[in-house]
Amino acid sequence: MSTGRYVRWTRPASAVNPVLLGFVAIYSSIVVLSFAAVWTLGSRLPVEARPLASFSPEGELIAIVVYLALIALHRQNRVRYALEMILPIGLCMLGAYAAALTATLWLTLDATVFQFPFGSPAGLGLAICGSFSGWLVGRYLGGLAISGRLRREAASGRRSAWFAETSPDRSWRVATGITTGLIALAVILLAQATSPAYAPGSPLPFQLLLVGAWAFAVVVGDRATISITDVAVKVRTRLLSNNVGWSVSLSEIDGARVIAAQPELLRFDRSRCVLRTGPALEIKTVTGGRYAVSLDEAGEAVAVIEALRSGPSPEARQKREA
Repeated sequence: MSTGRYVRWTRPASAVNPVLLGFVAIYSSIVVLSFAAVWTLGSRLPVEARPLASFSPEGELIAIVVYLALIALHRQNRVRYALEMILPIGLCMLGAYAAALTATLWLTLDATVFQFPFGSPAGLGLAICGSFSGWLVGRYLGGLAISGRLRREAASGRRSAWFAETSPDRSWRVATGITTGLIALAVILLAQATSPAYAPGSPLPFQLLLVGAWAFAVVVGDRATISITDVAVKVRTRLLSNNVGWSVSLSEIDGARVIAAQPELLRFDRSRCVLRTGPALEIKTVTGGRYAVSLDEAGEAVAVIEALRSGPSPEARQKREA
């Protein structure tokens, strides 16, 4: 379901603790697994493969310095930038490292001849899938930070805003599960055709990771946040339901209305964020474009948009001038 509220003035805020705790938990898990793998299986790896499976503190320090430098160079909203941009990048790199560790163990364990893990289709596919999975988790944690920040902005009452969150229902899970499942199944079968036997060097880890990513997306589900300010209407998603969201300036809006919508199979449309069967907010722009988002309080959102487009009331002007 979705929840919304309309308030007058808000101040920026950031949700930090849950997101950073999630990042620390993921980072610690990967480091512990790396040490455990090298400690227990290092003797069964070729000498050339052991550096690929080991954890490099020097590399991590360099990465941390680069992340801090990027945050320092971003002069405005540094905490927001760190959570919504650097965090997904960092988890993407951690996903690539975890994939490299898995590929090294899977392809070179008990091997007499060293084979570079990413020199085979299975290893390369695992690296790509691992990076994407890390970025996906980073996007999800970043979405938590965004929703927490917008919720606090709407509650503080410092700037004209209306905020709501909407979650998926069974119809979205069915449509998304079938659509993404068909794509994942095609990739799995294609990978299986390259190596029918499940032995070291086969695409089994890549296939398991792909199934895990599909299950995560369907079971955990997407979320959308809708923020209406005196500048624009913004919709953000945590996963990839509509390529992470859309934004429409109030000056570009020709009209807003309530429509009935439902998730559709095999449809990829960046302008639509339909997570539920039921009411949705649809915005029509002056150029003829249409944007939609599932929203139980769509009627309330339409009223807020029309009120902001028509301008503030005399009482609101007096309060702002005061």
